[in-house]
Amino acid sequence: MLGRMGASGVVDGFVFVHGGHHDKSCWQLLLPMMDLPSIAVDLPGRGSRPSTGEAITYSMCAAAVLAEADAAGFERFVLVGHSMGGLTISRTALDAPERVAHLVYVGALAPPAGVTVSEIFGVDVAPGQPDSAMMPAMDLELARTMFAGDMTDEQWAIASTSIVDEAVGLFRDSLPGYATGIPTTYIAMTADVPVPPTSAAEMIKQLGPDVDYRQLDASHNVMLSQPATLAATLHDVVGAYR
Repeated sequence: MLGRMGASGVVDGFVFVHGGHHDKSCWQLLLPMMDLPSIAVDLPGRGSRPSTGEAITYSMCAAAVLAEADAAGFERFVLVGHSMGGLTISRTALDAPERVAHLVYVGALAPPAGVTVSEIFGVDVAPGQPDSAMMPAMDLELARTMFAGDMTDEQWAIASTSIVDEAVGLFRDSLPGYATGIPTTYIAMTADVPVPPTSAAEMIKQLGPDVDYRQLDASHNVMLSQPATLAATLHDVVGAYR
């Protein structure tokens, strides 16, 4: 037992969810800096949950999050999602609101209900491919431009190992809605290429009227370029729960 949220119950730790074309190793520099128990999840299609040849959905991703939380002994937890991981944490909160003490979106996508990631960016990332297909890992030069503008070569050498194949289905699936009544924080990055602050402002509209907004001077993959800064921000967000 780590802390109480008034009548809301116990917070057992943090659960971290990666974004598109990543696996849980993208959190490897951040996790040791957290002062509450923390776990990172591999979503279906990568790492410990390789593709089985079926179309992957956000419902399946939410189930993976809850399974990992169960395995860690977390009854209630702070749920952090990065980039496309925003859809997974939103779906998890919708499916199991009693488990989620606080939602934290880090440069994360939160499209209107029924809108896909492909529609947000205005492009079908895998034309002619079925939803069950896996997209090859991004070209590393492009990935560095998109995700790692503030990284040193040494940081990128670590970060680049997190770039993996991605499930086409996750670009085409959408959310049926959003949970209400869960405290929510949005952390935007000033030098974010995929989700700049102007896009973050649009995402926040889906998250309710009382979103706690933070902004860091960093690029998209802040958990790898500035893990200490992100850790300090997360500790500040949940300070009242400890």
